[in-house]
Amino acid sequence: MEKIKNFGGGDKFPGQKTKKILDILRKYESQGELYFSTYDNPPVIDEAEGAILKDVDGNYYIDFTSGFAALNTGHCHPKLIEAAIDQLNKVHHTAQFPVESRAIYAKKLCDIAPGKLKGNCKIHFDISGTNAVEIAMKLAKAYTGKVNFVSYYGGYHGRSHGTLAVTSDAYLRDFYPIMPGGNQIPYPYCYRCLYDKQYPGCDFTCIKHLELLFSNRKFGLADQKSGINSIAGLVIEPAQGASGYIIPPDEYWPKVRELCDKYNVMLIDDEVQMGWGRSGKIFCIELWNVTPDIIASGKSITGGVSPMAVVIAEKKVMDAFKPNQQSVTFAGSPVGCAVGIALIDLFEKENLLENSNKKGKYLLGGLKDLQSKHSLIGVVDGIGLMIGMEFVKDRKTKEPATAETKQIMKESMKKGLVLNVTGYYGNRINIVPPLIIEKEQIDEALKILDEVLTFVEKK
Repeated sequence: MEKIKNFGGGDKFPGQKTKKILDILRKYESQGELYFSTYDNPPVIDEAEGAILKDVDGNYYIDFTSGFAALNTGHCHPKLIEAAIDQLNKVHHTAQFPVESRAIYAKKLCDIAPGKLKGNCKIHFDISGTNAVEIAMKLAKAYTGKVNFVSYYGGYHGRSHGTLAVTSDAYLRDFYPIMPGGNQIPYPYCYRCLYDKQYPGCDFTCIKHLELLFSNRKFGLADQKSGINSIAGLVIEPAQGASGYIIPPDEYWPKVRELCDKYNVMLIDDEVQMGWGRSGKIFCIELWNVTPDIIASGKSITGGVSPMAVVIAEKKVMDAFKPNQQSVTFAGSPVGCAVGIALIDLFEKENLLENSNKKGKYLLGGLKDLQSKHSLIGVVDGIGLMIGMEFVKDRKTKEPATAETKQIMKESMKKGLVLNVTGYYGNRINIVPPLIIEKEQIDEALKILDEVLTFVEKK
């Protein structure tokens, strides 16, 4: 990509070429597409490299979304593109006939699986994170013979009819009835504890609630006489992505693992957004030395080059699937597998996990400096390069600054910084740059945020 001439389009954003293409898309494409609800007028991207985007009007942007965490290695990483082209020149689709790249990739995934899964698991391939979570749920049903699931308020696990049962209800309103069996509880969102407690003096009321759900017949999921509940799995995000990169206390997931073991509930770990180095670990759940029973992974599993998702489970669990019980035409794509192999090699050779931790600490420090300067910032929290910022009108009352957050996103876009608004109240911003982000790019992004916050606070 040529040398950067200007970040953003300023008051001229969006440019004329962008407007023209957006008009065509609005005329011919479904309005259900996500980006038109996230951004009123998104830039139309012409080129991308690393952490930098260039739109059709010649404006440049620092990408702090990483394609909703699908681009952890940045845009157009040459090693991944090379692997894709090499495979495309050999064979790019076989409709489930085996290829060597698929075998190599399956073994590599098992070799890097966390905890007791390492070297003792099997892989199930698919093409999207939603499908991976749905397959994980089917697998839990097949293995346990049980039918219900527990998940969390604010959780996002997909929008198929099955995954909607474990996804927050904001996505459900137009699609009832959905699959029965979904039950939700509060996530450990300590900044806004739904139990009105303060960590660490809360005595983990949230864990007590979960145990009651697992064990007490009054909740409708347990038979008090037999002591057996009907819960096939607890579906978790190790940190909530679509709700603003909310990170639980360190003790939470080990306590959850203990409860799942005690009550024979499968722990289903949705790593679709949090996996692949975002947290400074390959799988985010590794931060707490917890091994899930089933892992669903996608998005950045191929660095965004080829649609790919996987489910990882212990051999005896995966073997609960009968032959050909779950399959899809493009699962185990030769291209996706070849790129996946190259991605694992990148983690080994380019210190991506170290960079995630190092640059994450630098970026988090810069954002906390902004917090001390700007009263709109209620809280900043993060691990590695998964960072969430929450904006409030008043730090004591924590009244959500929803309109201001939307304005921050719009003004940042004009100045050349791409952000994504999330959160229970639309007042959080995910800070999700690629793992290969450069220090100078972080500094430029912090400068833009500082200018934008100053502007918004004066309005």
